[in-house]
Amino acid sequence: MSTTARLQRLRAEVASDRKAALERIDELAGLDIRPDGEAGELARAAVALHHAYGAVEALLARVARTLGEGEPGGRDWHQELLLSMGLEIEGVRPAVLGPESVRLLRRLLAFRHFFRHAYAVALDPEQLSRLKEDATDLRPHLQSDLDRLDAFLARLARTPGA
Repeated sequence: MSTTARLQRLRAEVASDRKAALERIDELAGLDIRPDGEAGELARAAVALHHAYGAVEALLARVARTLGEGEPGGRDWHQELLLSMGLEIEGVRPAVLGPESVRLLRRLLAFRHFFRHAYAVALDPEQLSRLKEDATDLRPHLQSDLDRLDAFLARLARTPGA
């Protein structure tokens, strides 16, 4: 596959992951999370948070793989991937995420880890409400970050020899 085709494929995959993440954030924004919240509503919020972060993480991993950075390995690879996407890699790519996106995504990553490993713990409505706010705050930052990424990938795909 040519470099141009790989970059265009990455653009399409990023767009798909972006759509999935934003749909989950929008779903979450529509939920009414109350202190006396119903377990089903809390579970829906937790799943939406988990899936929103998962879509963003899949997007970041695709970028790292396709641009030749590889994916971080080891125990803390999720955290390393997120932090590396906040860095400009000279001669490779600009920072994919701005500082505010990294800050908010770190909170969602922490919840994702909790959610995947806390089988016998009740969901905390206050925590879910804070995370809902974080996800809602993240939305415009993420959109802007991903618009910049797409513009970069489009320019790269048009570069002679790509």
